[in-house]
Formats: sequence, structure tokens, C-alpha cells
Amino acid sequence: MKRITKLVRLGLATIALSSPVLADDDINYRQFTSSDGKTISAVVVDKDDESVTLLLENGKRAKVPNDRLSADDQEYVKGWNKAKAIFLQQCRGLTIGELLTLRGYEGIPIKFMGNSMLIKAELNGKPAKFILDTGAGTSLIHTGTCERTGCALGPFDQKVYGVSGEAPAAWSDVDEIKIGESVFKNRKILATDMLRDKPKGSPLRDDGLFGADFLSQLDAVISYRERKVFIRPDKSDESTLNGESDEEALTFRIFKTKRNQAYRGNIVKKTASVVTIKLHQQDKEVQVPISQLSEDDALYTINWSEAKAMFLRHCRSLTIRELLELREYQDFEYDRKGNHIFVDGKLNQKDVTWMIDTGADNSLLHIDAAKEAGVEVGPMDKKVYGVGGEAPAAACSVESVELGKAIFRKRKVLATDLDRFDQNISYVGLFGADFMRECNAVITYSEKRIFLKQN
Repeated sequence: MKRITKLVRLGLATIALSSPVLADDDINYRQFTSSDGKTISAVVVDKDDESVTLLLENGKRAKVPNDRLSADDQEYVKGWNKAKAIFLQQCRGLTIGELLTLRGYEGIPIKFMGNSMLIKAELNGKPAKFILDTGAGTSLIHTGTCERTGCALGPFDQKVYGVSGEAPAAWSDVDEIKIGESVFKNRKILATDMLRDKPKGSPLRDDGLFGADFLSQLDAVISYRERKVFIRPDKSDESTLNGESDEEALTFRIFKTKRNQAYRGNIVKKTASVVTIKLHQQDKEVQVPISQLSEDDALYTINWSEAKAMFLRHCRSLTIRELLELREYQDFEYDRKGNHIFVDGKLNQKDVTWMIDTGADNSLLHIDAAKEAGVEVGPMDKKVYGVGGEAPAAACSVESVELGKAIFRKRKVLATDLDRFDQNISYVGLFGADFMRECNAVITYSEKRIFLKQN
């Protein structure tokens, strides 16, 4: 009776539950206070312009007029988002990759070689592998790969620049590049000898750099933890989704078979051996044996649940930023200059700007900026390699590198002259793949953000 009396005093009208009650472990109850100081433990489940519906600890619901709540609680209710609440309560177990592939993205597996990220591709119908390189403003192809794949080369009257210098380059005519279901036609891409000045006998580990020009076009999301880059095929040159808006393009999954046939749609039902997929933009369903699906899609289908279906129904309005913040990632809005991305941080507790560079196996400092930040710089008896060949470098002892709450202490980092072409660079160095792997970085191009979650 005391409980009922308290509800009446708060002005609550209790109503029957219309859906199953979640387990207590799935609910984060909040203390709500009425305008006259009474309190109750509950969670918001719905609201309208005049009232809020609360789920009480006893499993019942109560509808409360907004003006019966304290000012703080009214502000909380005003900012409450139903889609986010449903996600927290019932979709918390989904991975970042599952969330993205439910929204029209295709996950491309990444193979790490050192800290470099390699992805498989096709160049003029022939197999190739590219390094994902956010630090490359434009994509680049190895001249030997051009010869192997039939890409015509023009005169070597161009130049490309890297951390170690410059190198001659030529425009190549590429008929087709294919990454998963993303296709690019009739592109001109710079080509250079990527083995130039490398130590004798160095193997060719990649056919080129998949740079920020393509990553930006495809609204790429790079996830170190899941070892995948997620891209939007509908953003490529040959989209089968002509005329769709961005929001409409984010409502399906791309299912692929072992024979590389693709279906865009959503699961409507399944048995132990067959899945039924409702095709996107078509009044048609197809049945596919689960055994014929790719490994990732077969696993997804086997684990498919109502939680994922609920996500599609209720959480389409969430941004990638909101999805990652729900997993307690910290995020930074980066500054984009051309196709390069920059984030503010600290070096030895001094405010600096970093270039985010997934193509850099290890982070690298500009030697003058390192000295200004009080970094202990050794003799120039080391070497760094990249586009342009090799360059002298020094080993440095760094007290701390910071990006938000991510702090890296007592590190050895190389430094070289990153301003050898007198460009008056304004950044301290390259925040490379070593640090990004360590803090499970996620980089999004559509929202211009980098997310970190240090172990």
C-alpha cells in the first residue's frame, strides 16, 4: 500500500505493460523527483509532448505529466531518445560491424602486415592488394602492377611526395577497380615505383595505396578492433541503387554467397538450413541455403535474432557517432584539409596537432616540432622508408602522447624532417597505425570523426 500511495502522490497513473519486461540487469534505473520533492526509481520507455511513460521497478508502467517532474528531470526527458534507449536495452550485444552492415555497409576484411592494413581488390579483373592509407591524399599504384594488370602508363612527368622525399610518377589509365561490391570505372591514378630506394631484395607487399579520395567517396569506416573497413557500395561509380537518399540506402544488408553472388535485403525468416531474404526495393523474397553463404553472412544468419530486427525498426535514426559512444568510445571531430585529416592532441603535455595516418606502420615526428616539445632526440643514424625512397631519421624518447583520454607514456618514436619541401607544416607528426591499433581506433569519413577506446 505504501508503494501505491507514493505513486498517487506523484501524480502517476499506472497502466498495464504492453510488452515483456526486460531483465533487471538490462535496465539502468534513474531516480526521478516530482515537483514537490517525492522520488521514485524508474526508466523512461516513451514520451509525448505533455507526459512521459516510466517503467517502474515492480514491472508496471506509469504515465506522468511533465509538469509533475522536477526541472532537472524535465530537461532529461526532453533530451531522451527512444531509439537510443531501445538500443541500450535490447541491442547492446551487437558489434560495431553488425550495426554498420545492417545499414547498407559492406565489411571488407583487413589483413595486417606489421601495422599496415591490406585489403583485397581487383584491378582490371586481376587480383591486387592495397594498403588502406588515410595519409595518402590520392590513391597510388605501383608501376609494376600497372604492367601486370594492363593499365596504360603516360609519361613520367609528375611527382609524388612522401615522408622520405619525392619520386617521379605517371598517370595510369585504369579501366576498373573493384573492392567487394564497390566498382570504380575509367579512373586516372598516379603510378610510381614503390620499391624505389628500398633495401635490395625487398618484397613487394602491396600493389598500391587505397587513399583518402576513395575512402571519402565510400563513406568508409575503418575499425581496427574488428579488422575490417566498412564501405558503402551505393556510393561507388556503379551503384545499383540509383536515386536513393542516404537514409534509404541504410536499411539493408549485403548478403554474399561463396560464388560471389550478392543479395541486398533483410532476413524475414529462417530455418536451420535455409534463410529467406526480402530483397531491397523489390516485392520479392529469395530463399538461400545457409551453407552457400559466405562465412561472415552464414554466421550472421545463424546468429540472427529479433534484437537485430528491432534495431532495424527503431534505431535507423542513430548516427555512427551515437552507436560508438554507447560503447563508451571517446570521439574527436577531425579537421580535414584536402584529403588529409588532423586531430588536436598533446606531445609531452604541449598542445599540438597530429595527422592521422593509417599508412604509417609507426608514428613519426617532425624533428623540429619534437625538439620544440622537449622530446629527447638522438643522432640521425636511423632511416625511414616510404614513397620517395629513404630518409635519415633519429630515435626519440617521448614522455607522453595524448589524444583525449588516450595516453601513451614512455615511447620510442622516430623523427625525420617532414618539412623538407618547405611547406611550413602545422602538425607535429603522424599519429600512426601503432597507436591506433593499441586504442582500437575507428575512423569515420561521413561524420569526420575518429573514435578511441584504450584497453
